[in-house]
Amino acid sequence: MARDTDDLWQSFARTGEQLASEEDYEHGYSREVRQDLRRCLAFHCGDELYGLSITELAEITKPLSTTPVPRTAEFVIGVGNIRGSVLPVIDLARRLRLPPRPITPASRVLVVRHAGELHGLVVDAVRDVVSIPPEAFEPPPGALAGARAGFIAALARHGGEILILLDLAVLLAPQDFVRADVGGRRA
Repeated sequence: MARDTDDLWQSFARTGEQLASEEDYEHGYSREVRQDLRRCLAFHCGDELYGLSITELAEITKPLSTTPVPRTAEFVIGVGNIRGSVLPVIDLARRLRLPPRPITPASRVLVVRHAGELHGLVVDAVRDVVSIPPEAFEPPPGALAGARAGFIAALARHGGEILILLDLAVLLAPQDFVRADVGGRRA
């Protein structure tokens, strides 16, 4: 057993990396761990990389069966049931006004908690949970206009890519869930 430990220490020594000893710890050596990192779930919707704070996420599940609801917006797939909780299930691509994409084996439903209620967001694929420092966040550019601009809470640079953080308050605005007109009449 001691031989295995010696080999481990020798392999660390060969890397040239500074190792802390018991003496270092006695003299106040400490490894700095940032406490201000924001943890986000990164996921794909279409060809773009989006994110949500993990504090807004209740769970991730495979696509579930849904029941259509009349007079709802085109992005509302229907309602689904997760362990006794009935929740609206939304096609995030359609909500963001992206071209709709078929459900694939990589597709997932992000169950998010907003305003005390659960909602399901269908996404193309979940990528990873990332930790992003505050200095990597930027507000959306003022020149950014269009249908999706209101859904963006911030942009973040991570690993050479831009992560678009979504604003759940805008994305899940209740007044948008009801179709404005049905068969030429107002609903």
